[in-house]
Amino acid sequence: MKKTDVELQKNYERFIAVINKYFTGERLDKLLFMYSEDELGGNLMVAPASGNKGYHNSYDGGYIDHIFNVTKNCLKVKELFASMGGEIDFTDEELIFSALHHDLGKLGTKEELHYIPNDSKWHIENRGELYKRNKANSFMAFADRTIFTLQSYGIKVTEKEYLGIKLTDGMYDEDNQKYLKTYSPDDKLRSSIGYILHWADHMSTIAEQCELKRRENQPFEFKVGTF
Repeated sequence: MKKTDVELQKNYERFIAVINKYFTGERLDKLLFMYSEDELGGNLMVAPASGNKGYHNSYDGGYIDHIFNVTKNCLKVKELFASMGGEIDFTDEELIFSALHHDLGKLGTKEELHYIPNDSKWHIENRGELYKRNKANSFMAFADRTIFTLQSYGIKVTEKEYLGIKLTDGMYDEDNQKYLKTYSPDDKLRSSIGYILHWADHMSTIAEQCELKRRENQPFEFKVGTF
């Protein structure tokens, strides 16, 4: 999905408007600085959500589209969960903060994007790898890069926000098994925020894949994975 520079700029401005709407005080100031065009704002505008055409939103600006979808849908999932009798034990700020930042690691660093265009025609044509990992950055799992980036800008997270971000990929991230597969009541998650975010992220990803197939007029085929 090719976006114009004007569309990319409008999405960036919309994102900043969301930040201004939901956050206040020192946290707002630090978020606005982190996302300023001299810091991560340029990355935010152009980053794809994934590197492979068969996954989701693998196009310039795809990251921010995905973030909007997950943020919008996590509020809907929260309401559905509550209507079924589920306990809402977190604030809207914690939920929205986690949704807005669950994939922050995909922006890379101030100096270097995480995803860069693939220069291998074979990988593009045969494996759908439109982008590749930028090896100028040290390897980090996305959740780890997210938390590292937030702390490097002095942005504190609550325990629930940390777990929300950490668990958004659910069991697709093997590191999450110790949180999601427990056999002792004492070790079970004490908040539902991770479940809400995972459901919203997973549904958003599948919907984005469906949209891609509709655009290409191809039968939809689910491809496992969120990266």
